[in-house]
Amino acid sequence: MNIIQGSTALLIGYLFGCFQTSYFISKMVSKKDIREIGSGNAGASNVTSELGWKYGILTGIADVLKAYIPTQIVLYIFPGAYQPLDIIALAGTGAVLGHIYPFFLDFRGGKGIACYIGMLLAIDWQIGAAAIIGLILLTIITDFVAVGSISLYIIIPLLAYYKNYSDVVIGCAVVLFVVGMIKHWINVKRILSGNETGLRSVFKKHSTGGSNGNN
Repeated sequence: MNIIQGSTALLIGYLFGCFQTSYFISKMVSKKDIREIGSGNAGASNVTSELGWKYGILTGIADVLKAYIPTQIVLYIFPGAYQPLDIIALAGTGAVLGHIYPFFLDFRGGKGIACYIGMLLAIDWQIGAAAIIGLILLTIITDFVAVGSISLYIIIPLLAYYKNYSDVVIGCAVVLFVVGMIKHWINVKRILSGNETGLRSVFKKHSTGGSNGNN
């Protein structure tokens, strides 16, 4: 992989990541900016909490795809890449960063976990599937999506090192770990103060039709 391939992969991933699914869905459904309601996070968890499960699932799937698709595009553009996992990792990292820091929304996006899973599915579908299962289980056990998200950001760099991935892949995982910790610090403070919205609260809110399930 040369610098042109790497830069192109990163740029393509970033542009895909900038497509803020949660923002557009929230605008269409509620006429509101998802970043101004609920937790203020432009991601699937806040969409679920504020608009309901069907919109949250739609947002999550779209966010996974917007990281997975650019990895396949760069493989198509550079079919003879010497280290294809490197350009996959760079495209996926670009997508996560684009989701977190979208240029057209004043760099205020989500926290990137669905995009991260899309990237992991592209690198190794088994790791991606394990990440999805682990995220779901930790969320159910702890009642907080943030716990599973933070755990994923911590585990992946260690796993990349253990599996002897390239320096590029490990470096991408470390960069995302740092960014992920910064973005989730507010969740850590909310959990410690007892102000974080739990999964069970979301279930209860929408099962009872709170605010017509569309607030």
